[in-house]
Amino acid sequence: VCNRLDRNTSGIVAAGKSLQGLQILSEAFRQRTVGKYYHCMVSGELKEERRIDGYLLKDESCNKVRILSSSEEIGGAERIETWYRPLAVRNGYTLLEVRLLTGKTHQIRAHLASLGYPLLGDVKYGGARAEKSGRRFGLRYHLLHAARLTFPEDFRAETLAGREILAGEPARFAAIRRELFL
Repeated sequence: VCNRLDRNTSGIVAAGKSLQGLQILSEAFRQRTVGKYYHCMVSGELKEERRIDGYLLKDESCNKVRILSSSEEIGGAERIETWYRPLAVRNGYTLLEVRLLTGKTHQIRAHLASLGYPLLGDVKYGGARAEKSGRRFGLRYHLLHAARLTFPEDFRAETLAGREILAGEPARFAAIRRELFL
C-alpha cells in the first residue's frame, strides 16, 4: 500500500501490483507528484477558493494534532499546505473539494477546524458544532472522502500517465450531500 487514510475516511487507497510498481507509486506519493483530492462537508460557509498553510504539531499521547500559524514554527512541528474550493454552499454548510499539497495525519480535519470550519461529525476537531451536526445527521464519524487521484502526463508507470482515478461517494455521504445541497 502506497498511501493511507485516517480512520473513518472513505475513498481511494493506492497499492502496487508488483514490487517495481509499488516503488514507483510510493516515490510519486513521497515527491507529491500525484494529486490527492478529497470531498468533505463543513459547518460554515466558505465561498472562495483558497490555499492555506501553517504547521502541524502531533501529540501521540492522545492521537491528535494542533495547527499553528505560519509565524508559530516550533520544534517538532511540520509544515503543511492545503488547498480547497467550494463546490456548493447552502444554509450554513459547504461542500468542499480539498487538495493535500502536503499529507500529514489529520491535516484536512485539523486545518479546516482551526479556521472555524469543522467537518460534519468530526467531534475530535470540531467540538460542539461538529457534535451538533453529527446528531442532526446521525453521524458517528467525520464526512471526508478521498475522491480522486491524478497522475502527471510524464508519470513513469505508463498505464497511469495522465490518468485520473475516481472513487464514488459512500451512500451515507451522498445522501447527506443531496439533503444539504440539492
